[in-house]
Amino acid sequence: MKKFIISIAILLTGAAAVYAQGTTFGIKSGHLKYETQTSGGIQYNEVWFDDYGKLRKQHDQIQLEGMGNYHTEVLFRDGKSYTQAWIDDEKKNEAKETDAGSGGLNLVDPDGAYLKERKIDRLGTEEVFGKTCTIYSFKTKSLLRTISNKIWVWQGITLKMETKGALGANNLMVVTAFEENVSIPASTFDLPAIVK
Repeated sequence: MKKFIISIAILLTGAAAVYAQGTTFGIKSGHLKYETQTSGGIQYNEVWFDDYGKLRKQHDQIQLEGMGNYHTEVLFRDGKSYTQAWIDDEKKNEAKETDAGSGGLNLVDPDGAYLKERKIDRLGTEEVFGKTCTIYSFKTKSLLRTISNKIWVWQGITLKMETKGALGANNLMVVTAFEENVSIPASTFDLPAIVK
């Protein structure tokens, strides 16, 4: 179970680095679904964005053995993030608010100085889900451990991510569905009724 929890923490740290507030995309709107293989099982992720990423919502679901499905949902808007977490049907319309900061990666068309400053290596290109992606690698810290991240990016949008960490906590996230420049209902980005 410890290995499983570490895997989830590593994956969420990598995803947060990729989708932090301040990240911009090269297309106006989109809806993506991902499947993530973790050392503890399969996680499902869904992302909606509009206004080139200024409005963004991410939902993650993973089945915890003997506990049911654990969900997290993060809404990014107006420089803030609103996080909700629940098991199965226990969702409440309340969230914890935090300052989202501006530490997100902007990988629409980064120059060499931008990448060097952030210690990101450009590795080449590869096709993922019918899109020619640029592959980047970088390291992040999680639970006092160094995590190696490799991401495949198209128009600033991550279509594939691989993380390798300590204790065999390796994850592979791949897009399984992608609708681009679609109409996203404004209600998708509504604030929860209760914000703490």
